Amino acid sequence: MKHIFSLVLTVLICLNFSAQGNRFTYEYQFRIDSTKTDSLKKEFMNLDIFPNKSYFYGQAQYASDSAMNHSIIQQRKSTPNSISYSSTTDEWNISYLIEKSYPGFKTTWFTNIEQTNMIVEETPVFKWNILPETQKIENYNCQKATTNFGGRIWEAWFSKDLPFPDGPYKFNGLPGLIVKLEDKTKSHQFLLKGNKKLKTEDHSWDYILGLQKEADHEFKGVKVSPAQYKKQYMSYKNDPAKDVKLDLADLRTTMTVTTESGAKLTSNAEVIKYMEESMGKKYKTNNNQLELNLHKK
Repeated sequence: MKHIFSLVLTVLICLNFSAQGNRFTYEYQFRIDSTKTDSLKKEFMNLDIFPNKSYFYGQAQYASDSAMNHSIIQQRKSTPNSISYSSTTDEWNISYLIEKSYPGFKTTWFTNIEQTNMIVEETPVFKWNILPETQKIENYNCQKATTNFGGRIWEAWFSKDLPFPDGPYKFNGLPGLIVKLEDKTKSHQFLLKGNKKLKTEDHSWDYILGLQKEADHEFKGVKVSPAQYKKQYMSYKNDPAKDVKLDLADLRTTMTVTTESGAKLTSNAEVIKYMEESMGKKYKTNNNQLELNLHKK
């Protein structure tokens, strides 16, 4: 493995001589419910690579956040006490952002569990088994590698034609960019579909986070370890309506919920029962997360 490590260092040294960014676009297919074959979703993800770090995020969320933050900032300037916006969350499934810092690959995962924004910090170590098998994928000469991560067995195909020791999601550490990646069950699959050099107008997530800070005056998030994230997730899984219960514990708080059928629920008991049932169903069907070890006992 020593030769791989030296290759990674060489690549990173070369990258630092260039301030040019590179955007790699992946098609991500994933199955939300492991018990249903028709629960397959598809989304396009960007991996923006810069000399000192990379960002991995959903294209649709990026466009939505850009428009929304611009709108909020402009409204604050014209009507400071009256702000409205429309959400396009139905257009995207992936709401997280992953930042990897070079050369140590410290990973910062910006995500949320219900109403709590979370900043999960870690430095995952990938033990890759590089195999002699090669094939051409999306016109790139690729080589096979395998690893265990997140409670899954993964198969990756990386290309030395793309001299970046990075890849989709948190994956990194191979002597070339990961072109194709899938777990053994084939319920999570990434495939590189395009790339381009980034120009000044192709803003990175630094830009989005800056807009968010300006719009909200500060970035709100709780810094946690992966173990603390899992504890919080399991807490919500066991009591999915706990935020609603906490809100309604204040006697001054009232809540009206409109159900999918159009019915309006106003009593606290009705609201809590409905949220327990609907949120419980969400946690039951959303059972096939990429990192199984963070979302199951």
